[in-house]
Amino acid sequence: MEGNKTDLRFDYQGALNLARQLNTLADQVTSAATKRQTLADTAKKDFIGAYADQFASRMTVEQTNFRAVAKGLRNDAMMWKNAMDEENRRLYGRHVDDVKNHRSLLDSIGDWFTGFHYPPAPAAVPVPQPPAFKPTAELVHY
Repeated sequence: MEGNKTDLRFDYQGALNLARQLNTLADQVTSAATKRQTLADTAKKDFIGAYADQFASRMTVEQTNFRAVAKGLRNDAMMWKNAMDEENRRLYGRHVDDVKNHRSLLDSIGDWFTGFHYPPAPAAVPVPQPPAFKPTAELVHY
């Protein structure tokens, strides 16, 4: 595989720092959404008619958008995990290529009867948990 020949260029520590900031921003967005909903609930208490319906509709859309933004920020905070998994896949691919390239003729003949069994693939990296976003794994070294 061509992608196995190079390391992923990624700032792992910088990504964890960014994850902390994105998570904090998501918390702020969620807090703002809660405050806005409280204010909207107060404002529409005695508000009736067509404008009240429009206001309620806009507030529903706003709350949906707030949730989507907060979720997007939290998803973006997970880029460290995705980069770790990708680099581990590349390292594993190199290892498999190396194992296959260094097999003897006798091993290859034996594979015809028993099949070639790949070394076990690395497990997925656990997701770092907010708010600290501490590393949950290291790159696999073969």
